[in-house]
Amino acid sequence: MRRTPSRLASVIALVVLAVLLAAPRPARAYPMLPWPASPFPEGTLFVFPFTFVSGDGQFINTYLYGALGLTERWDVIAGASGNFTLNPGSASFGVVDITPRYLVTPQLALSPRIIYTPGQSLVLSPEVHASWNKDKLTLWFNAGLRPSLDLNGGGITSTTAHAYLSTEYAISPQVWAVFEVDPYLTLTHGPSASLQPTMQLVAGMGFALNPQQTHLLEVAAIATLSPATSFSYASSISYGAWYATSFELWKKQP
Repeated sequence: MRRTPSRLASVIALVVLAVLLAAPRPARAYPMLPWPASPFPEGTLFVFPFTFVSGDGQFINTYLYGALGLTERWDVIAGASGNFTLNPGSASFGVVDITPRYLVTPQLALSPRIIYTPGQSLVLSPEVHASWNKDKLTLWFNAGLRPSLDLNGGGITSTTAHAYLSTEYAISPQVWAVFEVDPYLTLTHGPSASLQPTMQLVAGMGFALNPQQTHLLEVAAIATLSPATSFSYASSISYGAWYATSFELWKKQP
């Protein structure tokens, strides 16, 4: 394992210290899969780890994301993931995901999302994030196009068009229900080109762990359905959970 340069280690230590000393702010409920269209407040850092487990419990995907409000119009979401198998045991690095966003309105965001799989592929994905709210019901919508570039000289290997729709209903100030319909269509390029539709259905519950809503937890079951793949509990069903909290790093300038 390579040693982290001392200067980088100092920067990481300062960031961690700033997060630990920062005053917590109320977090907000988010859908299980897509990003919210509403802006992250300026000067506020949100931290939210995700974990997804396959139906048979043998495969685990973990993600650690952070989101920072830069201005009233700009924010950035960034994270990385790891993959684990339990039988036999193994671990591998997943992806690096960077999503700078411009808020056209408080309910509409545009992003040139970047998804990088080290040594394998690079995705530059134009995306739109939108939301709508009425009383206890909130709708979240993400859509985009993801061409995948093979970093080993294979060119564009596939292109995926996705559209995620998540509904959130507030049962109480501290409990909400989530249901998502996430269709996407993948075109595989090359001599054996194919078009594969896939649908993810997500049902879950969210909880504010304290009355101030500074700590949030959401759990869900996810079903992945595709006509090209036979259904199996181990690979078609998974379970997910995320936790979220936030910290004020600097105060917004008047």
